Amino acid sequence: MDTTTLRRWATPLTIGAFILMAVTGILMFFHVQLGIIKVAHEWLSWAMVIAVGLHVTLHWKTFNRYFTQKPAMAVIGLFVVIMVASMLIPGKDEERRGPPGGQMQVTKVLMAAPLDKLAGVTGKTLEGLQAQLQQQGLKVDATMASLGDVAQQNQRNPVEVLNGVIGAN
Repeated sequence: MDTTTLRRWATPLTIGAFILMAVTGILMFFHVQLGIIKVAHEWLSWAMVIAVGLHVTLHWKTFNRYFTQKPAMAVIGLFVVIMVASMLIPGKDEERRGPPGGQMQVTKVLMAAPLDKLAGVTGKTLEGLQAQLQQQGLKVDATMASLGDVAQQNQRNPVEVLNGVIGAN
């Protein structure tokens, strides 16, 4: 691609991709859930990456000069540190997986509990729980002692089976 064509497309693509990333990012920050903004933000961020790559290619000499200036390197370094820290600091999902006694431990206990005990915990009878599982397309027989057994014998994700039981109250 020649530089004239590249110049014609690189900057408008960068501006357009920036507008998209900025608006969808701000909406997501404020938990505004309109349409498919999260999907657009995630997938169309590739347009931003490509646009910036083209823009840097066009302005390589100017871009490269920033790596010789201490204030510019301090700003760039700060963002690199923030990026690395954001990957190392546990987020909400990692905290939920946490140590024993956390949500995973509770899930394990519920999955291993005898069906009659699990029925009591969910406010159902054993027959009501079995009927609910069957309504979800799961085969349940007398040899299945726990929800974990039901999930395993039906080749289903155990957490989805548990969510189907708990979420249907």
